[in-house]
Amino acid sequence: MATAVPIDRADLPDDAPAAPGPAAPEPNPVAGLVRAMRGRWKLAVCGAALLGPAFATAGFLAGVELYASQAILRVFPQESNILYATGDDSVLKTFDSFVKAETTYVASNPVMERATAMLRTAHPDLSADLKATHLAGSIEIRRNDSLIILTTKSRDSIFVSAKLGAVVDAYLGLKDEAEAARTAVRLEELRLRETDLLARLAALRASQLEIGGEFGSDAIAKAHVEKIAQIEAIAARKSEVAATLATLEANAGPSSADMSDQDILRATLLDRGLADLSFERAKKLSELANIRARLAEHMPEILWKREEIAVIETAIADRREQIRILGQTGALTDTSAGSAETSLTEIRALYDKVAEQLAAARADARDLNRRRVELDAISKELAEAQKLLEETRRALEVIVLESGRALPGFTVLMSPPTEPAEPSEDNRKLLAAGGLAGGAALAAFAALGLGLAERRLRFAETLAPVTHLLPVVQVAAAGPGDREAADRLRNEIQLRPLRAPRLARRAPVIAVVRPASGGSGELARALAESHARARMRTLFIDADLGGSPDADSRPGLREVLAGGPSSAEPQEAEGGFLELPAGRHPAIRDDTVAAPAIRAVIDRLAEGFDAVIVSAGSLEERLASRFVLAAADIAVADIRPSDPRATVLRHAERVDGLPRHGAVAVIRDALPGDPWIAIRS
Repeated sequence: MATAVPIDRADLPDDAPAAPGPAAPEPNPVAGLVRAMRGRWKLAVCGAALLGPAFATAGFLAGVELYASQAILRVFPQESNILYATGDDSVLKTFDSFVKAETTYVASNPVMERATAMLRTAHPDLSADLKATHLAGSIEIRRNDSLIILTTKSRDSIFVSAKLGAVVDAYLGLKDEAEAARTAVRLEELRLRETDLLARLAALRASQLEIGGEFGSDAIAKAHVEKIAQIEAIAARKSEVAATLATLEANAGPSSADMSDQDILRATLLDRGLADLSFERAKKLSELANIRARLAEHMPEILWKREEIAVIETAIADRREQIRILGQTGALTDTSAGSAETSLTEIRALYDKVAEQLAAARADARDLNRRRVELDAISKELAEAQKLLEETRRALEVIVLESGRALPGFTVLMSPPTEPAEPSEDNRKLLAAGGLAGGAALAAFAALGLGLAERRLRFAETLAPVTHLLPVVQVAAAGPGDREAADRLRNEIQLRPLRAPRLARRAPVIAVVRPASGGSGELARALAESHARARMRTLFIDADLGGSPDADSRPGLREVLAGGPSSAEPQEAEGGFLELPAGRHPAIRDDTVAAPAIRAVIDRLAEGFDAVIVSAGSLEERLASRFVLAAADIAVADIRPSDPRATVLRHAERVDGLPRHGAVAVIRDALPGDPWIAIRS
């Protein structure tokens, strides 16, 4: 039957991947916290016993008795039954918005500023450093339908009610002042308007009197109509005189027959004018009849029309009188008594006189028309100003009578703030309990923080995540040189199952290595003594090649690696085993050796021995220690509680993967509280 030959990892290339090991178990966070607190429970309890009462006392002293007070404002609507309105709810929405606005106004800065000033006056000792923002923050203001509820707390039973009273008084006072100011502004505007209108009316009346003089608008209108009729009569007479003058100038001499023709011509013209006036009178009478059908007899239009008809009738009477006089005299002048030149001169003088009368009449009519137009305009302005004055006075009456109904509602104090007899809240006991719990928790968290921040290994439980790679076979409170612990470790190594059968007639090579800083010689020497006590031919090799070689030391491993003399042979040590020291050759250092040389030397030296113990030094500090592990059958990781945890965990896979048959971990100088001492000691 063929014997299985184990694979020597030293024969593999350096970049060959390591065989995959078993998967690491999932970390348990609770177990991690418990492990962080291990060994610190006494510290946590002592800290809690000191900090808890101290914090409880501080909390009790910091606690206060708080007194509470409440005030209620109610907003009433100006319009009744708006809460039961149906259909269009715009009035209800307006009132609801008004209540919200009043709630906001109670908490506004002007109200708080005035309340703060009132408190400083009434309670200077309690409100010396009080600010409006502090007062607003200490009062809770909320709205419930049409109620505005104010709630506050204070250490003083008198001051708690004084705060609410100051806020309520400040709010109601500012509201009354704003209402009075708003009403005063509106009244002032209307009174100024009334004064301006009165002054305007006085000025218009003065202008009316100045323009009209002793005549009124109706008298001036009547005089203007009469003046128009006079102008027409004078114009007609001027036309007649002009025609007579033209006829006389054409004939250039007196003649009774010609003058008789002229008289006839004048009479004809007067008769035509009379006919025109009669036609005009008939037309006016027709218009008067139409107006009387629509208007009453006392209306100004009928009166004016009657005045026009009267003027026309007067003109008709004048024409008739002129025709009568013309028929009686026979001519304007006596033609039989004078010459033609005298008649022409008189007629020219008469023409000039009539022309002057016509110009004066027209000027008087123009002045009367201007005065009538101005008086009509002033009358209209007077009517408009009087109307505005009446409206202003009515508005003044409305403001005076309904000044309190300008807003959708009004606010009243429904429940005044009362002075509480007993405190509503006493937080001293609660703060004392909280301080006690807080002190205990602070001590516990401080201990937990120290445990979580700890970078040392401390307990063997820390190696739990890597025990599938580096099993811990011994946790002992003894030191590295303890004989009893070394014997138990020797038995554990001998009973350890191998990954593959070992070659016959070949001594097992056990490399003792430190994953962290420091030497492994003490544990390796104790393990060599244990093998020697078991009557095994044991070789101890010091393979820690770090540092400068000691020139006084005897030849050893450095000389063997350098191919030195045969004097570099193992010699008898005190523990009953053979020892090969590190040597003194200066050319052989930690950074100058190679893995094949170390493997060849160890294999050659292992011949003829039952066990070979190699002190490999520190993986963190020595490069050659990895070559030693690669040439060994089993590695023993010498771990101390003071070693850096990250360093040990980082080298766990390398310690397990480099030796031929795996590795084991040994924890010496373990802390007394380590739970694995009883299991693996």
